[in-house]
Amino acid sequence: MYTNPAGMSLLDGTQMSGNGILVVGFSTFEVDEDQTTVEGGNPRDSEPALIPSFYYSRQYKEDWHFGVSLNVPTGFGSSNGPNWSGRYYSDEFSLVYVALSPAVSYRVSEDFSIGAATRIMYSSSETSARVNNSLVGQRFDDGKLTAEADGAGAGFSISALYSFSPDTRVGLVYNSKVNIDMDTEVDLSNVRLPPEIIDRIQGQTIEIADNVPMNVGLGLYHRMQNDRDFTLDVVWVEFSDFGVTDISLEGGDLKAPDDRYNDFFVVTAGTSWPVNAKMRGTVGVMWMQQPVDDDKRGFGIDLDEMWGIGAGINYKLDSGNDIALNVDLLDTGSAPIDTGDALFKGRVVGKSEDPYSLMVGFTYNWR
Repeated sequence: MYTNPAGMSLLDGTQMSGNGILVVGFSTFEVDEDQTTVEGGNPRDSEPALIPSFYYSRQYKEDWHFGVSLNVPTGFGSSNGPNWSGRYYSDEFSLVYVALSPAVSYRVSEDFSIGAATRIMYSSSETSARVNNSLVGQRFDDGKLTAEADGAGAGFSISALYSFSPDTRVGLVYNSKVNIDMDTEVDLSNVRLPPEIIDRIQGQTIEIADNVPMNVGLGLYHRMQNDRDFTLDVVWVEFSDFGVTDISLEGGDLKAPDDRYNDFFVVTAGTSWPVNAKMRGTVGVMWMQQPVDDDKRGFGIDLDEMWGIGAGINYKLDSGNDIALNVDLLDTGSAPIDTGDALFKGRVVGKSEDPYSLMVGFTYNWR
């Protein structure tokens, strides 16, 4: 319904799926005290997050399917704290997307299906950084810069599914860019600048992560005679169009770089096999290309090359419904950061230690 609407043509009758994923991060950012010029030390550790989703599909006559999904396709967040060394670059950052996607599929022939969906997205973002009020020979408490934004936008998805045989099929999907019409409010508190400069800054319009990037995906499925199956998926993301995610104040100027990110590929592969009449086992691997160069990485979205492995079980209940439990371990990379020297913000150098995240997912399918 969400990743390839044409795939609904493989579902019989009415089906629903509810899913929840608990994400626990173990990574900690370690400041290099020898190169960092601002006192304060390391940021706070990350907190667990729970990500829900829901999917519904209904067959209409023989060849038509209609469905809808409600999920959180992506999100980022950090709560670094107001006292660490990088507080003038990032204090807190959050960016969450919620997507409602009505979808339809049509079986053109026994072997070929097409699908389409509308992506209606709501985005909410809040980013803040401390402001250095101190002058040469004078020490003042830090001020605070906050930018809050929310808005909605819409895009579309088109997809196709072709079966070479009952056991082998290939899927193709195109997801358009979604431009979010963001309403942004910039606020300065306890900042030692002339009122006219503060008014100018607070009157600026900043589009924070206002584009959900376009992406294209290709997937292959094959089932063997022993009922073991294999999948391979490749997705290309136009992440260079993502937009602004970091803001800070330097003197009387608002800094909001919009050229941090690069396009990237994601590759996943997996297999499942029957354990017994009611249970299947699954294992998989994932690789994501580095989306941002080391010399451009910021504290808002500090992505690096990523690897992942996962395993799970699917159990069929006597009612005909089934449940699935999955556990994934991600290596999110050391993500080194060197901000370079800045007069009012200083230099912050460091990297992530123990860069791992654990994802535990539970799914209930009504069939």
